[in-house]
Amino acid sequence: MLWARWIIYGIPVTLAALTAWSARQAAENRAMRGTGIVIASGEGIAPTLNPFFPACEVDRRIAALLHEPLLRIGKDGRIAPALVEKWSWSQTSSVWFAGQTFAQAAAKELARFDAATRESLGLLNVELAGTELRFQFSRPGNQAPAKILTAIASAGPLPVEFVRVELSEAARGYHEFFMKNAVERDQVKRVWFDGANTYELAISGETVKFIQELNIFYENRPALRPVVRSLGRRPMLHRPVLELTLRRDAKFSDGREVTVDDVTASTVFVLDQSWPTASRDALRLIVGWEKKDARTLQITFKEIYGPALTAFIGLPVLPASWLARHAETFSRGSMRAFWDQPPPGTGAAFIESATPQKISINAGRQVEFLLDKSPVAIRMGFAMRAIDGFWPQWRDAVALATQRDVIVRSTAPRSRLLVLWNCRKPPLDDVRVRDALGLAVDRPAMIRDLMLGQGTIHEGIFRPGLWFSQPIASAAFAQDQSRQMLRDLGWSLQENNLMKDGKPFRFELLTVAGSPERAEIAGKLRKNWAALGIEVMVTTVAQGDLVNLRLLEHQFDAVLLGMDFETNWDQSPFWHSSQARSGLNFSGVADPTLDGLLEALRVEFDPEKVPSLAHDVENRIVALHPFLPLFSGGSPVALRRETLSKSAEMQTLLSGDAENLWHPMQP
Repeated sequence: MLWARWIIYGIPVTLAALTAWSARQAAENRAMRGTGIVIASGEGIAPTLNPFFPACEVDRRIAALLHEPLLRIGKDGRIAPALVEKWSWSQTSSVWFAGQTFAQAAAKELARFDAATRESLGLLNVELAGTELRFQFSRPGNQAPAKILTAIASAGPLPVEFVRVELSEAARGYHEFFMKNAVERDQVKRVWFDGANTYELAISGETVKFIQELNIFYENRPALRPVVRSLGRRPMLHRPVLELTLRRDAKFSDGREVTVDDVTASTVFVLDQSWPTASRDALRLIVGWEKKDARTLQITFKEIYGPALTAFIGLPVLPASWLARHAETFSRGSMRAFWDQPPPGTGAAFIESATPQKISINAGRQVEFLLDKSPVAIRMGFAMRAIDGFWPQWRDAVALATQRDVIVRSTAPRSRLLVLWNCRKPPLDDVRVRDALGLAVDRPAMIRDLMLGQGTIHEGIFRPGLWFSQPIASAAFAQDQSRQMLRDLGWSLQENNLMKDGKPFRFELLTVAGSPERAEIAGKLRKNWAALGIEVMVTTVAQGDLVNLRLLEHQFDAVLLGMDFETNWDQSPFWHSSQARSGLNFSGVADPTLDGLLEALRVEFDPEKVPSLAHDVENRIVALHPFLPLFSGGSPVALRRETLSKSAEMQTLLSGDAENLWHPMQP
């Protein structure tokens, strides 16, 4: 479910209700534990102990203790080593010709390149194999290959066409049968399977005849409900290669060394699941693994995708043997193995016991998570020093921040709440109207009333704190300016209704059903716009209908949504015009300038070049106003001052995420 990258319930407004336990029982347990750490939690969501897809805060904290990821975001906001100590990129690109004579002519042309030219292109090797000319580059990207193509244009290199086949059954057997009997099978240059029922072909040569033959093959098998579609043509076939080297001292908590077999098995495990993880899009581009030695792994991607490295940020690693032992259980969709037989992690800590009431972690000292109790008892236990930390509600957090012996921190924001406009529907199809509507909303007042002043307005699209994020000044609340902008566009107030050409300014604002917080926010938005004479109809819609009937079918004017912050700098899925018809670009924004900027950012591998491109993309999106950002906010945590100063574990336990991004919270 790709739409899950847009968050329906995940908003940083009212954080989930906390569980607690009896203060008396906690005090007794604390006396028995001595120097142990006690954490109170209970969000109404049972932990799964699945480090790949945490269900709640407890899962995130335990994962931070038990599992060191392959890569992390450092305190400077940049990609930093973790289990992986170093990484490097290279690239193999291929082009085909109508005959071997043409391929040989192209190879001779390239043989004339001197050493300086080869070095400037990063060209390491040229290999001729029949009608294929294969190039190896020291760095990924499409600029050097494009120059190569110009040099060999006279030899007539053929474009590569990509075809995707989707079936209702396992596809491999049907593909193999087709390839055994197809007349035009030699046109197939590469095949990649994307799950069990879907595969993609790279073809070059007599592509029209091949596609006709492929279509006839599947048309004769209607029970498979086949979908065969072209993904377009490209001048060459590119395969970027990422080489990862593990630390020599990387071990699991049981003492076993972490190897590339464990990395491969863990990544394949994630891909076999249906979890909408942020790294999934990049991981799905992997088409090959090559084990150079126990510590070095080469991963081949099927296309140029600059942010591919970010897929390994925060990615845990489990033993390949443990995953294999529980493969049948996982294939049935059960995650019970994480509870019944917790795997050793790559951190020093490990789970001693886990029940629905308590999870005990050995991290050099004992750490206990007590679950599913009342919020009142949590506060009592905290006041009696029976516990060391918990995640309070915002109203409680503000009061706690005034206490001398308590430290309150707010984690870095993971998501933000926004109003997404349907840029296809008048009058919202006018960027000036969208701009005016944004200026009419008193966002500081919403933060004051709903988040007790602890939220932030983040105008941009990238996660704050990353090396390519930029500070963007937030637009001030300016209702008079908004009113004047609408007047300049021909709107006039008639009997308290904003009118133009005899029609009232009226639109529908959708929000998900079952969320009183969202309903309250929608009501405040309606009041702000009503001050201009705009009629807003707030409609609550069940989550499934909101996605399937409204967003995917583009049947909406405006919708209140949450959106995840990601470390991935590719924003094409959300804002590129090609994704407006059936992708995640629900707003339908279509701008050629933005498309070009998004495409350039998507293929950039060099972290040093990302900020400039990302800023251009961000500035263009902000100027187009496809959405109105409302506010962002992290999860507040309350800590005993003396426990925090003495415990490194507490820093990890209660940090916002694996990167330990903390912010002081002001009372």
